[in-house]
Amino acid sequence: MKKLSIIFLINLAMALQLHAQVGVNTNNPKSIFDIEATNPSAPAITDGLIVPLVDKLPATNPGADQDGMMVFLTTPDNGYKKGHHYWDNSALEWKYFAGEWVDGYNKGSEHLTYVKQAFKENQKDVVILDNGKMGMGTDEPDESLEIRLPGDNDIQIASNGTRPNAPNFIFFTKNGTFASGDFLNDGDVIGSLAGTVWDGSGESSVVSYVNSAADGDHSSGDLPSRFNFSVTSAGNTSADADGMEMTIRASGKVGIGVDNPTAVLQLKGGTASANSAPLKFNAGTNMSSTEDGTFEFDGTHLYFTPNGNRKILLKKLTGTATLDFLVMFAGLHSELPVTVNGATPGSSCNCSPVGSIENGLTWSCYVSAANTVTIRLSNISGGIIDPVSKDWVVNVIE
Repeated sequence: MKKLSIIFLINLAMALQLHAQVGVNTNNPKSIFDIEATNPSAPAITDGLIVPLVDKLPATNPGADQDGMMVFLTTPDNGYKKGHHYWDNSALEWKYFAGEWVDGYNKGSEHLTYVKQAFKENQKDVVILDNGKMGMGTDEPDESLEIRLPGDNDIQIASNGTRPNAPNFIFFTKNGTFASGDFLNDGDVIGSLAGTVWDGSGESSVVSYVNSAADGDHSSGDLPSRFNFSVTSAGNTSADADGMEMTIRASGKVGIGVDNPTAVLQLKGGTASANSAPLKFNAGTNMSSTEDGTFEFDGTHLYFTPNGNRKILLKKLTGTATLDFLVMFAGLHSELPVTVNGATPGSSCNCSPVGSIENGLTWSCYVSAANTVTIRLSNISGGIIDPVSKDWVVNVIE
């Protein structure tokens, strides 16, 4: 009997060396190790392969001789999910034996699906929670999509083509449901680009935003919209604290500090505080050739150009003279000229004597010619008046 056993083992060894194939439930193995179910159409509960079961992965990593070795982790362990794992010696780590997307959960026990390679190799989470939220760099996204990576987090959308079709960032917003939409109402926000910051204890409320919104109730063939811009002023913590800084209405009218502009451009009023003027020009050099409709400021004068003729706006010209009017009978007047360089006919002017004047006299002035203002002194009394010689001041607004 002993001789027969030895002969059997020798024959078995020779057969394995010749064929190098082992079959279980089959006499015709198709590979080095071939296991067939007892009944492929109705397999038994024992028709399967059990690899070594472990509660924890080895404290000491395997080596090159174990490259490809497989175990079944019976319980989650130190970030490794329950299931089949194999040793990848080139990466020097245990890898989960599954597809790239793997079921899992975060610290808050929220169920999720994560990208296996990004999660383990780079220690950067790429997950999708069961509620649809997606996180990159975090497994606890607060928004529908949250990217939380250290350093540069730029988002780039690229496009190319013979005639480039520029990429768009599109907000599609409607009332109702996805299956049955409805029109937006006045003020409904279409989409927004907003910024939040650290407020000392957590994430602040929105401190700046640009949004588009319905500018009136929408209906078929009538979809008016507007753009709104808002920032947070010093001493506040919300972009809504002082209202909108700028708006572009459906009419094309622009309001700066005005929510409902009634002109193509309307500015909010200034205050008595410094640096609060509604409009301010920096000094520059006037253009070498005039252009109709332009305003220019050279540091001294503000110019406006109509019909190719540059004019100074609201320029104050002043002239002084000592005048000795004629003796006037009741109801008569006397006129004398005063030189005011730069004055042009049609400009407004005012004049006044330096000091008191005789009772019964009134005066007025007008630009009578280029560089000349005429002062008219009238006697409205019932008698004769001989005005004394007196200094006069004339102001002309060009």
